[in-house]
Amino acid sequence: MAAKKYNRYGNNFKGSSYYAYGNVAYDVQPEYTPYYTDEEEKNRIAEEKAQKAENRESRITAFKLIIIMIILFAGSIVFMGMNVRVANERVELRKDKNQLAELKSSNAILEAELTEQIDLGYIKEQATTRLGMAEPQPYQIVYIDVPKQSYTVQYAADTTNEDNNSGFLKFKSRLKKD
Repeated sequence: MAAKKYNRYGNNFKGSSYYAYGNVAYDVQPEYTPYYTDEEEKNRIAEEKAQKAENRESRITAFKLIIIMIILFAGSIVFMGMNVRVANERVELRKDKNQLAELKSSNAILEAELTEQIDLGYIKEQATTRLGMAEPQPYQIVYIDVPKQSYTVQYAADTTNEDNNSGFLKFKSRLKKD
């Protein structure tokens, strides 16, 4: 087989001589026991297991720490967003309050101007000339007396029904009358 291989690559070796790559010795297990004993092997395996468990615990702890950091980061982002929203609402509220104050002041100014412009003589003149109104004649005027009584409903005082009283109470009330 190796000869065919050499022939394929242009080597013209004839016969069975070829170079063997690698080791041709048999795999022999040593007949001696290893330098460590079974107890040492068990201790080594136990230490490896403990090391693996410790590594696993440290990875779990690191994962938990990363998750907590992510949650804290997300919470801080949400908190900052809510603070920004509150600040924006405060700015809007301040603008609206300023606008309301300006409107109130302009209303007060307009109301003052309106009260200054009211002239009863001018109003009477406009009513008679432009609108054709006239003052009422004395027979058209009707006077009404309005009592000074309050418009609240007044109920009569609460009277108790003496028929419901027992015999002892009737006797007691008769003694009080005399």
